[in-house]
Amino acid sequence: MTYEEGDGVYWVVSLPVLGGSAEATWDAVQQNTVYAQDLSTNFKLNVPETLRVGTLDSLLELSDELQRDAQSLEATCAKLRRQCVEGAAATTSGGDYAGVGTNMGGLEAEDSEAIESFEWNEAKYPSNRPLKELVERVMEGVHRTDDALKVKLSEYSSSRANLAALSRKSQGSLAVREIGSLVKEEDYVSTENLCTCMLVVPNSSKKEFTKTYERYANFSFINQEGRSAHVSAAVPRSAKVVAEDKDYTLYRVVCFSRTVDTFKQAAREKGVQVREFKFDEGKVEEERENLADLKQECREMEDALHEWSRTAYRETLDSWMHMLTIRIFVESILRYGLPPSFQAAVLKPNRRCEIKVRAVLANQFGKHVSNHWRKNGDGDDNKSAAGAGQDEVFPYVSFTVNFNK
Repeated sequence: MTYEEGDGVYWVVSLPVLGGSAEATWDAVQQNTVYAQDLSTNFKLNVPETLRVGTLDSLLELSDELQRDAQSLEATCAKLRRQCVEGAAATTSGGDYAGVGTNMGGLEAEDSEAIESFEWNEAKYPSNRPLKELVERVMEGVHRTDDALKVKLSEYSSSRANLAALSRKSQGSLAVREIGSLVKEEDYVSTENLCTCMLVVPNSSKKEFTKTYERYANFSFINQEGRSAHVSAAVPRSAKVVAEDKDYTLYRVVCFSRTVDTFKQAAREKGVQVREFKFDEGKVEEERENLADLKQECREMEDALHEWSRTAYRETLDSWMHMLTIRIFVESILRYGLPPSFQAAVLKPNRRCEIKVRAVLANQFGKHVSNHWRKNGDGDDNKSAAGAGQDEVFPYVSFTVNFNK
């Protein structure tokens, strides 16, 4: 399996001891990959000497469990990393994630620190405890973090949804948005005999509307002379533009209260939308305050989620390294036998040097192991020799950590 070399890609390996000591093995690797050719940067991985081996059956069983647990742990780590990146993007660029790299927000430094300078936490994970118990401790913490992330994301998503719903009320076309924030007190008339109608007119019909709205409806009465008279239901020249957008215009029309329903029905028949509205300055101000409060709440939740995610990401990286250390120990015992004799290390291949580093290591360690671990005549890896829980086939134990995924 080939990954893009360079920043963010590491190999956690366990090398068989050459020359009688782990230090001699380390010196040989350094000489061949660093000093002679400058192919990689290497770091020792200190595996506690007090880790308990247990039985062969327990190691085989644990190897399978470690492979499954590692996938779960990596998935949680990836989710936290993504949340850190998105949180950093929201903070620095207003939520624009376009072109944001996975190492944004200083994560590259944290990744390097976690894997290059790893130290076993003896207080948190006593190395003299059974390996299965140590794995359970690691995964308990990871599961708690994963559950907490789900809860926090759910709460934040709910708050964002409420904000979006409230914001939509003041957005969109005049045909659908709330109009309370558009209508001023002087636009609204409400007396014993007069009331206000708010009408949404398509821009293509504005001229016709202004010419004809006074004739939409009439009411009749007997004048002082005893004759029947007719008066428009709408107060003449009371139409006033309150707001406009690219498709519609919002008009205020003052009507006589006794005939307002007739006027509204006539307006609808003319293709004019009647917006039912009652002016309430207190309600409009309350909605403005609610929107401002919800925006502030979302910002605070976003900041808190980002800070928590950064802390949780560092802790999960540490758990990942403890898990890898246990995997290296287990696979080394299964590969090289007892007593434990291997050199654990972290290799960071330089860009475009992965194949060369693998070739150097294969040449250095391949001749000291059985042909069972070498490539077959077709050049393909011997998949049957993959080893319990191991992802790649080499004459040494190797796991790839790829922060670029």
